[in-house]
Amino acid sequence: MENVQLTNLGVDLQGRSGAEARSIFQGVVSAVFQQGQGEIGILVRHGNYISVYCNLSSAKVKKGDAVAAGQSLGLVNKNSDGNYILHFQLHKESVKLNPQEWIKL
Repeated sequence: MENVQLTNLGVDLQGRSGAEARSIFQGVVSAVFQQGQGEIGILVRHGNYISVYCNLSSAKVKKGDAVAAGQSLGLVNKNSDGNYILHFQLHKESVKLNPQEWIKL
């Protein structure tokens, strides 16, 4: 659409069937929420930082759970093209950060 601008606050990571979203650091799950057409999102608080994991098909954690670095949070869902895509964001309170600096691929 003309004159429409979108801001992507994170990165999209492509995986394969069975791919898991894993916590980037130890923290506490602050929210597990429904988004879109059955997708699940998870927010993990790490002190002043918040990591966001979107487009999950299932969650392995619930609000209030303590998580370790590398712990599985849930399974990555397929997008409309049939690709398994995790959308990941990172914030320091309300300031968005470049999540690529925090990801181990």
